Amino acid sequence: MKNDKLLMDTAVLAGEIMLQSGAETYRVEDTMCHILKTSKRQSIEALALMTGIVATINDEKMEQPITAVKNIKERSTNLNNIIKVNEISRKYCGGEILLEEAYERLKQVKEKQYSRMQFNLATIAVAAGFAVMYGGSAADVLATALSGVWLAACMMFAKRIKMSPIFADIFSCAGIAILAMAAKAVLLVGLNLDIVIISAIMPIVPGVAITNAIRDTLQGDYLSGCARILEAFLKAASIAVGIGLGLMLYKTLTGGGIG
Repeated sequence: MKNDKLLMDTAVLAGEIMLQSGAETYRVEDTMCHILKTSKRQSIEALALMTGIVATINDEKMEQPITAVKNIKERSTNLNNIIKVNEISRKYCGGEILLEEAYERLKQVKEKQYSRMQFNLATIAVAAGFAVMYGGSAADVLATALSGVWLAACMMFAKRIKMSPIFADIFSCAGIAILAMAAKAVLLVGLNLDIVIISAIMPIVPGVAITNAIRDTLQGDYLSGCARILEAFLKAASIAVGIGLGLMLYKTLTGGGIG
């Protein structure tokens, strides 16, 4: 019974990390089922949704089934975590590591892997990198990097005060638009606004969410697929609203045009 409880904790922890890291629900269920099947119990069930996990182990030899429910409140994209969980799951199911070791390794994966400074620098580098990829000039890359600094600061501030992701995206994107317009008007007259703004918002564009929504839907997970599509649509809409609001505010405050 003790091993069953630890096995359930291990499977739920693996599913939790994968869902929080942006994995598809069918992949989460498959990983959890593979872990739970090592118990050799008659009935194994695992259900993963975007916002929660339900798993059950049952057998006629057991006094009562073991059921676990886990609420998932935070979601992001971390493909490295998904790869690590899959690797630990394969090693455990293949008999290469013990259950206790698998559980301890999963707890290490769940811990914070990057410092806030590393995360912020990566955000700035991604934004500037897209400016280079889109053929921007040195001035465009510099302005995009400055916008990336604003985006990183907004993301850090929003997480600290637990701001709604929708309002955080609107606020940060409005700032990006205002900074881009100000940079063009004050410092860099020849700035390409399209390149600067598009590059600066790329770190928060929900590309992975849209891809996972399609994959979940094709796998028959219509509830999770529709939920992911709605989440991606709201994020894209909040980005568009933020950019439009920023351009409108700048035009109103300065009395200038948008060009």
